[in-house]
Amino acid sequence: PNRRSAMAAVGGEGRFRRNRHRRRRALDLAAPHVGAALCCLAAVSWAIASPANHVDSADTEGMVGVSARRMLYTYDAGVCDSYLNVTYPILAVAMLLWGVFYMFWGLAIVCDDYFVTSLEDISEALSLSPDVAGATFMAAGSSAPELFTSLMGVFAVKNDVGIGTIVGSAVFNLCCIIGGTALFTPMPKEKAGVLPGLHIDWKPITRDSIFYFISIFAMIYVLSDGAINLLEGVLLIVFYAIYVAVMAAWTPYLKPMLERGNTGVSRLNEEEDDDKEDDKEKEDDNGDDDDEGGESPILKAIARPLFLLFEISIPNCSDPKNKHRYLTTFFMSIVWIGVLSYFMTTWASKLGCLWGIHPAVMGVTVLAAGTSVPDAIGSLLVARDGQGDMAVSNAIGSNVFDILLGLGLPWALSNLISGENVHADTEGLLPSSILLLATLALVYGVTVCMGFRLTRATGAFFFALYFVFVAYSLLHEFDKIPF
Repeated sequence: PNRRSAMAAVGGEGRFRRNRHRRRRALDLAAPHVGAALCCLAAVSWAIASPANHVDSADTEGMVGVSARRMLYTYDAGVCDSYLNVTYPILAVAMLLWGVFYMFWGLAIVCDDYFVTSLEDISEALSLSPDVAGATFMAAGSSAPELFTSLMGVFAVKNDVGIGTIVGSAVFNLCCIIGGTALFTPMPKEKAGVLPGLHIDWKPITRDSIFYFISIFAMIYVLSDGAINLLEGVLLIVFYAIYVAVMAAWTPYLKPMLERGNTGVSRLNEEEDDDKEDDKEKEDDNGDDDDEGGESPILKAIARPLFLLFEISIPNCSDPKNKHRYLTTFFMSIVWIGVLSYFMTTWASKLGCLWGIHPAVMGVTVLAAGTSVPDAIGSLLVARDGQGDMAVSNAIGSNVFDILLGLGLPWALSNLISGENVHADTEGLLPSSILLLATLALVYGVTVCMGFRLTRATGAFFFALYFVFVAYSLLHEFDKIPF
């Protein structure tokens, strides 16, 4: 243990640099596609934005609604009213789109470079087993954007954008991470008597899928009447505690997988060979230095203000000199995640006002993809390095955290603070939740039928499922389909 601690201190800075190197690779891959997506969204907004789609707040007594069916829900006037929104709606859309994307970027930096690192140090200080740490602290690190978006949806903008984000993020993780793993992971060479494809361990995916089914059923039950009370919020938290306990008891069954280094429930795999870890550290550091000049100067200039703010205000506990300050890093990371999530949800809600889109649908589409993309790209890069099991386990396991704690905790806190039930629009959420359940059943069913193998064809199928989900959400929102 002492040797591991010493190695962790020496290698912390290298891990910090690897995180930046991985994110630069992710940005190089994602930036052109995100730019194209922003242009498409701006074009759509140009077509959608019209005087008929907006209602003067004075005529609605402080509330803004859109179309006869959408009058069933309301945006708070404080979210929608602004001079720019009313006078220059197209300029407002462009600025809000860029602002939301910039907040995504900031969340990726804080979570990747600071928050996750502090959680690893906390787990080490508490001597948690890898599975328990993965199901609690590390899940909180990878799912922090979704959790804080849910908190802001309940306490700040007071609409369903947070719930929609978690539902949409769950579908994105299932379809795009698992589908991307099948498409981008190097397939093993075909052997006689062995079916082609990427073979994944059936135990963790089955365990997490069972808990995920339970989580979705619990969410649908809680949302069915449109009002969430304290007991229902606590019920979701209790289910998550049971999940953590099962994870702790599951360790002996996963031991062979842990020894191979292929588990995705934790980044704290202490069973790795220390000498191999030393070699990998040196190799990654050298690769990082060699690739330092590969980042686009435009991206570097745009991200520089974020890096400066975080470097000034958050101690880097990856640095051996600051390793003892991991609690300060933890709390300052939470502050920044809260600030960034607040602006992200507020600006996304303003976009929903301008486009006349339900808050839940904004969460299911725009915010879900945005909060999930950093973790998804990281998982796909890991999968491309040959660790497909890790990416698949992360895709399903993190969704259990998102639903049970990402929804249960904000709902329970809101009931405790206000003494009133949390209200949700079931018309906008239940169809997506039921579709999420069907998506999980389909993904797991296809995986079982394939003998727990992932092929290029199944990857393409899972990607297609996600686009079907998004298309359904948008068509349902604009009354193009009756169900």
